Amino acid sequence: MRKTREKSTLISGAIYAPMMKFMLPVMAATFLQAMYAAVDLLVIGRFVSTDAAVIQNATAAVGTGGMIMTLITYVIQGLTTGITVTLGRFIGAKDRNGATRTVGSAICIFAVMAAALTLIMEIGAPYFSRWMNAPDAELTTLYLRICGAGLIFITAYNGISGLFKGIGNSNLPLVFVGIACVVNIALDLILVIAAGLGVAGVAIATISAQAVSVVLSLIIISRKQLPFDVNKRTVRFHSIETKFILLAGVPLATQDFLTNFSFVVINSVANQLGSDPTVWSAIASGYSVDNKLTAFMMAIPVAFLQSMSVFTAQNVGAKQPERIKKGLRYMIFTSFGAGVLLSLLCYLGGSALASIFTSDAQSIYYAAEYLKGYAADALIACLLLMITGYFNGQGHSTFSMTQGLIGAFCVRIPIILGISKMADTTLFQVGFFGAMATYTQLVICICFFFFLKRKDSREVV
Repeated sequence: MRKTREKSTLISGAIYAPMMKFMLPVMAATFLQAMYAAVDLLVIGRFVSTDAAVIQNATAAVGTGGMIMTLITYVIQGLTTGITVTLGRFIGAKDRNGATRTVGSAICIFAVMAAALTLIMEIGAPYFSRWMNAPDAELTTLYLRICGAGLIFITAYNGISGLFKGIGNSNLPLVFVGIACVVNIALDLILVIAAGLGVAGVAIATISAQAVSVVLSLIIISRKQLPFDVNKRTVRFHSIETKFILLAGVPLATQDFLTNFSFVVINSVANQLGSDPTVWSAIASGYSVDNKLTAFMMAIPVAFLQSMSVFTAQNVGAKQPERIKKGLRYMIFTSFGAGVLLSLLCYLGGSALASIFTSDAQSIYYAAEYLKGYAADALIACLLLMITGYFNGQGHSTFSMTQGLIGAFCVRIPIILGISKMADTTLFQVGFFGAMATYTQLVICICFFFFLKRKDSREVV
């Protein structure tokens, strides 16, 4: 008789292959999501005008506004990870009722979140623009208000993607974001080149693409068999599941907000470097390009974080601690290898990468200068976020938040504000010294890992 081979999943069979099979679509989806803003910047940088000043101001407006939108998106994704981890545990334990209550609670949480964030963006857009020292505050405000109006779709997309990742399906989120990316590119070209709407055009294209993605994803969901139920009775705040989601998600959302807030501070500092208006706008434009480039690069560390979170959570639910340890060992080597490649790309390829998004020579120069310093950060970012994902899946999201806060507020922000007061501060210094926060966080995570290991050995004895 021929034996039938059991299909490997995140909780059974081989370990490394299923983890990579899950992670690669997550990475691709994050990469495509970063392409939204990147395409906006590329179209603005290439087609908005032939005047250097207009290009720089428009590029800085989209880049600075995009930084604020990225900050909000990371908050949404932080809470999404809480939902993914909670759902993953119920899926690992094969508890359909628990999974159903988790999904119902998640829908309610995201509805409230979308309403609150939209209100904040519409009211706060002009204040954010001025605080960020945007060269053209009115143009940046316009971009933020249009994108803010579409936050309901951004929130819905991330929520739906988080649910599918929780059940171990990372392919459908890739399909959703792939469709949205195609729509966004097409609308960018139509609204900027054909209609001449400039910054407003790329903002409208972004939220329209997200709306199309959400509608199509809901159609696909209605036709699939899922390990949970969704109906009028289940869509409400279930006390236990809501508590689990918030306990796991709020610390992560807080961490993501405050960590990325430290990068917003860097953006604000970069926007005011330079001895005259021409240099000022060129540096701001160059750093706006860097925002998009680093968003692409962060797709890899984020994929390690989300994949390790789901793998760990499902195996915690399935009560397989040894499988978690083996998975962690595999991913330590894989994530560090990915970091080495990213670091080399930043240090050696900055000018070539920046030239994709803008034709302005000054902007390219300053973008490449920052990336050379940022290479130190890129070296260990994958490793740090992978370990953070491991802690999230284990239920230590409060620790993840704490180490993130230490890195952001005790290291990165003080260092950046300190060097900004120095004469002739360069973007290389901003990128290099900002990386000290990442190294501090990695050391803290390693210490906490061995603390937990020692604690577990004592409990066994």
